[in-house]
This record gives sequence, C-alpha cells and structure tokens, in this order.
Amino acid sequence: MERNNPYITRIYDYEEYLLPHPNRESFDQHWRKKVQNSAKVHVEIGCGSGRYLMELARKNPDETFFGLELRLKRLVLAAKKIKREQLENILLMRERGEYLDDYFEEGSINVLHINFPDPWSKKGRRKHRILNQDFLKMMHRLFVPFGEIFFKTDHLEYFQSTAELIGNSRNFEIVDFTSDLHQSPFAEYNIKTEFELLFQSKGNPPIGFLRAKHIPE
Repeated sequence: MERNNPYITRIYDYEEYLLPHPNRESFDQHWRKKVQNSAKVHVEIGCGSGRYLMELARKNPDETFFGLELRLKRLVLAAKKIKREQLENILLMRERGEYLDDYFEEGSINVLHINFPDPWSKKGRRKHRILNQDFLKMMHRLFVPFGEIFFKTDHLEYFQSTAELIGNSRNFEIVDFTSDLHQSPFAEYNIKTEFELLFQSKGNPPIGFLRAKHIPE
C-alpha cells in the first residue's frame, strides 16, 4: 500500500524541485519562478529518475524543464540529484501526462518529450496509450506554433502505430523518423535514458525515434 511506501514522506524534502501535492495553485506558484525569461518550455512525460531531463537542462540553462512521473521512488531520486546539482531550471510533479491542460495555458509549451511509455501491448488495452487522438488535440492547444514532439520506444508496433497516428493528423508533421535510432544519424544527438542504458546491457534492441512538428491553424 502507498502509505507504507518509504518515499511518501521524502517527497517533502525537495519542494523547490518537486511538487508533493500537485494542484494548479502550487504549480503556478513554483512554475512562475522557474519560467521567467525562459527561452523555451520543455515537458517530459515519464521522466523516471531524471537522467534525460537533467542532461537537457545542463545543455540548455536558458530553457525550463518540467518532468512528470508517477513512481515515487523515481521522483525522489530525480529530485535528489537535481537538488545536488542545483539545476534551478527543472520542476518535477507526480501527475499523469493526460492532465497537462490542468496546469499549462494554451500556447505555452515548446517541446514535448515522451520516452519509452507503457506500450499497453495487449490489443484490448491499447486505448490506454498516452499518444492518442485526444492527447494530440490537447497538445495542439498547448503548443506554441511549430512546437515539437520527441518520441522514443523499443516497442516497434507501438512506434509504427504512433507514426501513423501523427502522420494522419492535420495538426502535426513528422520531420525525423527511424526504426533503429542507435544505428541512425540521429544517434549523434541522442540523450540516453535510464532504460536505454539498460537495453544496451541486454543486447541493444532497435529503438524507434521520431520528431514531429506542430502545424498551427
């Protein structure tokens, strides 16, 4: 049970970097400080223990990064590392990606990163996938003009169906695409997540990657 989770109280140790109880008021209060004079706003859904998000934040100190994660242990580990490095351009929250519009205004997100989400591989469960028509409609509202989606997965059926979904949308255009990221020209610029490092240790299965651009109406 969650109340027995040893990390449930530790989320209060990093309130400058991790919102323990997400709501619009606390989000606005903390996010406003982070996003002042920011060149871009990035959101990562499923940020894990923060490796990918932190590397982006180090490389782009003039941009702001918001990470969503549901697992308490991963959130606390990420917040601990972020605090240790004093990466002031990151904020974390325990929340689902489907609820981004509860927090962000229309036209306020520049880049969305989704790395290795749950593929819900059983046919009857695919409706639970984060990337679907409703999610793209929400992102169409939340993106600035020509905002970008970066998507990676090792589940190739999910990758192909997501590429079809985005490719058939009138509000998005795929600009980069490969079904084997680590053997492609895009590998040079790739930031590896914790999962990618794990995959490498198990034989490095092919990873699908795409970048899509928002098309404003």
